Amino acid sequence: MSSGGILEGNQLQLEIFRRKCMQMLDPDEIDYPMPWFLKLPTTQAWIYDNLFDKNTVSILSYSPYAFRILKRLITALEAAVDDPEEDEISDDLVSCFAELLTQRVKDEIDCIQEKRLVTYTIPIIDEDAPTVTILEAPNLLSSKGDTGNRTWDAALLLGTFLSSSGRHYVQDKSILELGGGLGFVSILCGKHLGAKHVLVTDASEAVLETAQQNATFNGVEDIVKTAVLEWGTPDIEYALGRGSDSVSYDLILGSDMLYEPRDFPALMSTIQDLFTRFPKSQVFISSAIRREETINSFLQACKEMSFFVERVKIDSLPEDKQLGFFHLTFFEVHIYLVTRSRRLLTCGREFLDMMSKKENCIESLDSPRVDGA
Repeated sequence: MSSGGILEGNQLQLEIFRRKCMQMLDPDEIDYPMPWFLKLPTTQAWIYDNLFDKNTVSILSYSPYAFRILKRLITALEAAVDDPEEDEISDDLVSCFAELLTQRVKDEIDCIQEKRLVTYTIPIIDEDAPTVTILEAPNLLSSKGDTGNRTWDAALLLGTFLSSSGRHYVQDKSILELGGGLGFVSILCGKHLGAKHVLVTDASEAVLETAQQNATFNGVEDIVKTAVLEWGTPDIEYALGRGSDSVSYDLILGSDMLYEPRDFPALMSTIQDLFTRFPKSQVFISSAIRREETINSFLQACKEMSFFVERVKIDSLPEDKQLGFFHLTFFEVHIYLVTRSRRLLTCGREFLDMMSKKENCIESLDSPRVDGA
């Protein structure tokens, strides 16, 4: 196996397999390496060293998830063997699987609710691609009070945008995240994208305690801070004080906040408060499009507040083409740029238009206050 540099061919396939396992995607949805490549002793040794060696990798080893991955891996290896005399399955992998078999199998509900370290990889083909590791419950389904305990697809696409064509918005900037949950986007900005100060806000104090742990685990506790903020309340004064009274926020971020139209008045009130304090700030909101009428309600709410809105066109790659920040494409995800000033919106469009020559582009949107509509 190579050590550093750009990956290609079977080595890239193997690295993507590792990244998906580290992000703890559903084992049934992960593609395994080609059989002829998988059965090579060097391939099996690499998989063990990078996923199952408890002396070097603590994220997957001896968890129910590791058992499911290894069970499928052993099955795939058995199917790949043509000649048992010549093709052998790694003793290390077999021993690890045997040890996992002897451990108590956890109740399925416990596994869903259990928090574990999940590693997200920036979607580039470099072997040493930067990562963000988050303590979360990746199998948790959406329910009232629980949505902040995992990272959702809209945050992953926002992270993809910010780490590619949107990096300019983060570099040397102060950032405030609304509904930041466990802090994936904020930690990404502080750890790898050059943000000078980041404040994660959320309505749940318990969720923010984990977000601060995540910031510490990723080594950005001096850059990423947390504060409780419930939209539409005077809490904003306290939250801003928790970040730093002297900080002027350049960028406001939010993911999967456009779920319930009944929450929009409080959200709009908070955004208006932030625009009043930081009139030059820009807001990026990323949201899965579950119901078209919900997005129309959001655009109408922006019109009533005299906000200017533009949709950033960054399309999710098909799931089998993604290199990192892996996310489902069942629901389309939109990212919106919201500003108080038409000039700021125009500047944002001009910059993204320039970046579109290399990557994606910004798209005019039929909404009440959009340039070029």
